[in-house]
Amino acid sequence: MATVRQRWRRRRRRRRQQRARERRAPVYALRPPAQHARTRARRRLRCRRPRVGWLSAQGTRAPVGMLLGRRTPSPLAQLALALALAAAWLSAGAAVPFAPESGPGPGPGPGPDWAPAAPADFAAEDGPSARDKRQEPAEEEEEERLEYCDFGSTDDKHLCGWTIRNGTSLLWQQGSGPMANWLGGPPKDASGGDDKGGYMFFETSLVTLAQTPDARVGTSAFLDSWVRGSTGPEGQCVTFSYWVDGLSAAGLRMLLMPAGGDPEAGGERVLWSTKDPTDKQWREAEVLFTFNSDHRIVFEGLAKDVNDAYRKFRGFNALDNIGLKEGSQCKGHCTFEGGFCGWTNDEEDDFDWALGRGSRNPSTGPATDRTSFKHGGAEGGYAYIDSGFPRRPGDTARLNSPEMEPTGPDSPLCLRFWTHMYGNGVGMLGVLLQESGGEPRYLWRLAGEAGNAWYQAEVPVSAPNSFRIIIEGTVGKNNLGDIALDDLSLRQGSCPTQPQIAAAMPGDCTFEVDECAWGNAAQRERVDDIDWERVSGQATRTSTHDHTLGSEKGFLMTLARNNVQRPGSRAWFTSPELAGGETPRCLSFWFVLNEPFIDNTGPSLGALAVYTRATDKNGHPMATPVWRLYNHQGPEWRYAQVPLTDPGPHTVIMEGTWGSSRANGFVGFDDITLFDGACKTMPDSAHVRPGECRFERDTCDWFNDTTDKSHAAWRLATVSRRPANLPDKTFGAPEGYIYFDLFNQPLGSNTARLVSPTIPGSTNDDDRQLCFTFWFAAFGAGDSAELRVLRQDNSSSGAGEEVPEKLWVLEAQTVDTARASWSPAQVTVEAATDFRVILEGQAVNGGFAVDDLTFSSGNCQTRPSIAKPVPPEE
Repeated sequence: MATVRQRWRRRRRRRRQQRARERRAPVYALRPPAQHARTRARRRLRCRRPRVGWLSAQGTRAPVGMLLGRRTPSPLAQLALALALAAAWLSAGAAVPFAPESGPGPGPGPGPDWAPAAPADFAAEDGPSARDKRQEPAEEEEEERLEYCDFGSTDDKHLCGWTIRNGTSLLWQQGSGPMANWLGGPPKDASGGDDKGGYMFFETSLVTLAQTPDARVGTSAFLDSWVRGSTGPEGQCVTFSYWVDGLSAAGLRMLLMPAGGDPEAGGERVLWSTKDPTDKQWREAEVLFTFNSDHRIVFEGLAKDVNDAYRKFRGFNALDNIGLKEGSQCKGHCTFEGGFCGWTNDEEDDFDWALGRGSRNPSTGPATDRTSFKHGGAEGGYAYIDSGFPRRPGDTARLNSPEMEPTGPDSPLCLRFWTHMYGNGVGMLGVLLQESGGEPRYLWRLAGEAGNAWYQAEVPVSAPNSFRIIIEGTVGKNNLGDIALDDLSLRQGSCPTQPQIAAAMPGDCTFEVDECAWGNAAQRERVDDIDWERVSGQATRTSTHDHTLGSEKGFLMTLARNNVQRPGSRAWFTSPELAGGETPRCLSFWFVLNEPFIDNTGPSLGALAVYTRATDKNGHPMATPVWRLYNHQGPEWRYAQVPLTDPGPHTVIMEGTWGSSRANGFVGFDDITLFDGACKTMPDSAHVRPGECRFERDTCDWFNDTTDKSHAAWRLATVSRRPANLPDKTFGAPEGYIYFDLFNQPLGSNTARLVSPTIPGSTNDDDRQLCFTFWFAAFGAGDSAELRVLRQDNSSSGAGEEVPEKLWVLEAQTVDTARASWSPAQVTVEAATDFRVILEGQAVNGGFAVDDLTFSSGNCQTRPSIAKPVPPEE
């Protein structure tokens, strides 16, 4: 796009050419003096080069310029030429359609002849010409450059001055909800209104056909702003909404491109980036930056490499509601170039933070600010504490943020900043959180020298009330203890505390350096069979890299494949002890459960689960499952979180279990974070309800309730004792389910009853009914075996004395028992009050096995349909 200066020069050049033509034209000398002014105005329109017109004759078109030449003839000359051509055509029997057309070029036609049309410039001598109109869009383009752009709607799309870079083989497109399923993009724009709102999107599954030396051409699409001037010391605040989705999408970046820079030379600066999917929703972002020359803001959509196996799958990056605002609009962000950006020095501390550009003592403090340290340049500043005279050891300076809005329980913030702690007298730097009406508490604290360089720090921030962030600097043992701070920013989402040693409490870990006090269970505890391993992305032998860095050099935790004895082998990875309290806390992490090749028996990768382990009132350790997912969940890193509600000291256990397809599967996790808040379980399918069980190691608090002295009971299958060599439903292992097996027993004399733990009732409308799902298998020669599901109300004072309600009844004679195989079953259970579920079985010569007991919200149809109980006769 031409700059304003270039357009101005072109207009000036055209005016000089016009004045030269006027000097050659004889019309002005023939006019009386009274008409000079009016004539000059008309000639400015008329005496320019006429618009190239087209006239169709026998279907063929030709430009007037081919007949009339470059100079403008008089009207009489035009008329004479037109009459001569018409006479020639009429003598040949041709009709002359003598009407001007607005098309820019010749159209198809069968005949070889052509004729000129009357130029549109001469249609109205006193009115503006079409060429005049074409020479004035510069002002319109200026008006279209909007500081805030929502990209219009389905019926009125616009770019607001942003341009789609055409030098690449992949392009951004304008989209809206009605076209999403056809062309791609989200089903709605970020405004949340109807589905007709517009946005920009980049379809990442497109594969470039042209081979170019720049590898990014095949993986990137660019959306450029117009050239913008210096941001000034206050900076530019850019706000926008984004959506990343699909297997072929690799993320999104916001770049700063100097105006004179070559896009292919790689001279841009990365201001913001993300590589994570947004979980099928729009996310918000804010970016503050400063730059002291002309530049463009560029959004780069990233697709996976052309050779990546997932590039052929659909995916997209989307942008909406881009706002270019004053720097002060990015609340809490600061580059310290033009001040403290709304941060204020505390009035009750010992001294103040100051602004600086470079240390005057080579033994402490930074030489330049962080941006200059990385990119060079003469501009830039930072905030720092001066440990020189008259400061004394222990003096503190506090910098307070503006008051911030509360964060949601599922939407923490990540505070990111750069720090420079150089000098043998460096004291301590801390980050505190003070909620409205509360006392400050430490989130992050680091002491001592860290080297003569800028280092990035991160800390998760969450609060249910309005809050302030406090940055505290403390003077160390001598005057060589300056501490500097630069480039504060806030972004949505949790992040592990970095560096990990600065965390106020243990638990956070990126695994880039070590396991952060997490560890595998000791062999003497005999609680698992294998271990978790800390490996680099290169050592995974898959396309999965670590989540922190997204590269082969990053580290993550994976489930070991060696020493696996059988399907169902598991590993425990235990956290350091965490202190309980009244404030609810949330554990977040990223995970992969990927099974690339699934055979016809179905998914059998394994499982990933989270337990909390504490001691009961008798002092015995008790592990409680709080999060669990089974088998294949996809090849991407996915976000997970789970609330931790233990009031006392406890540990967190990450449990991994191999199924039968460990040879080609991958189970891993990364980036563990702990933050305050009563969050919900994510993803929803990982929610663990009381009573759910897969019987891999035990019965999950289900118990036998046999009323007589017989030996009828439910038993866990083992390698040496299992009915009909039936494998486990979950992983295909030789064990991992429960069954009853009765032979040579009179019908009705023995009843095996398996009773669930008490399942609390719910006042939530979505959970007042639950769908109880399980798998069953019938075996044996007898047709009289029967399996029943009952509900026992447990809410009244006489709980357990009421007759249980039959919900589901199945007789073995209605199914094939010749070869035992697993079949699905489900039934609705009323859950408004506390209750227990009872699995009741009877048999003469055979039995039933069950596995994978789960509950989900809402009602469901009874399956199989023949299992509906017959209502009793009145």
